[in-house]
Amino acid sequence: MDTCGLICEKFVKLISRKDIGMNEMTLPSDFCSKYSNRLPSSFHLILRTGYRLPVFFNKGRPILNGVYCLFRDFGLKGGEMLLFEYFGRQDINVYIICINGSEVEYPHVIHHLQTCHPRRVTVGNGGWRFALFVDATFGCDDDIEAPITFMERCGYDFPVSLRIVLSNGKVFWAKFTLETRKISCLRRMSEVLGVPDLKCFHMLLFTYDGFSAINVSAFDEHLYETVFPGSPLCNGVRAYGFALTIKQSNMLPDYYGVDIFSDYQDICNMWGRIDYIHVYDNNCSWRLEVRKRSDWKGTYIHDGWLEFRNNLELDVGDLCIFQCYRESYNHFTVRVIKNLGDDH
Repeated sequence: MDTCGLICEKFVKLISRKDIGMNEMTLPSDFCSKYSNRLPSSFHLILRTGYRLPVFFNKGRPILNGVYCLFRDFGLKGGEMLLFEYFGRQDINVYIICINGSEVEYPHVIHHLQTCHPRRVTVGNGGWRFALFVDATFGCDDDIEAPITFMERCGYDFPVSLRIVLSNGKVFWAKFTLETRKISCLRRMSEVLGVPDLKCFHMLLFTYDGFSAINVSAFDEHLYETVFPGSPLCNGVRAYGFALTIKQSNMLPDYYGVDIFSDYQDICNMWGRIDYIHVYDNNCSWRLEVRKRSDWKGTYIHDGWLEFRNNLELDVGDLCIFQCYRESYNHFTVRVIKNLGDDH
């Protein structure tokens, strides 16, 4: 389910017993007002097993038709949550969160119209999630307790030190205690965000990457994602990164590869042969694929570039400065210096 391009807000739908007998679902009005012009009248909901459900979108009303098969095939009873994740393309990723807040153990199924075999769903391939609702006492203590089913799925192999990555790219370290299944992070999260507590949010979503990091997203009372304010860098932090000057070849309609100069080899060495970086400005964020060339002597931005370029309205001669701070080499603030000269 790896996807590159514009990262938009996620949203969650609570599924009631009444919902599971219906074949339509209402989408959030905020989501439809932003993205209905991008969505075709028919597309797919995609789950981690490779299950692809054809659905139909009514642009005149925020209604999605064709969802009954999903409820039936995955045995939903009511009380579960569906997490929707849209990357600016025509299809939408969906994750199922069970009643206790942990992502479900997915049954080995695909849609009856598909001829392929279901994929094996693992923590290492796409992480694993759990959700916590914020109540009046939330944040009085520093700890959050992960659901036991989440811990059983992740194999109790959490490192003692966890890297917490917020939706604005800010990063800090937290402590995990195996005996209590608790992660000590709430006070530090409030400090990093500059808020007295986290009660301004309705729900938090924690996604463990299977190695050493947990990504945190926040949702409002409508279960629509609220992107944390700010960007990865803050005042007083020494920045690392790289820069790109837009060339004519980078502006071609089907051009995907943008070379990162060898001057920035140190930061490129922090990425794998195929890796992903998240880039943020004040209004949007993008997920870009970075690849090593076959001889390992160069690195370039591949998938996601076209949408990034078009969203920022880049032109020949513009300078893009990507900055991160140490221990967060996959999360960058971008600053664009426009070329004001006539020599394009």
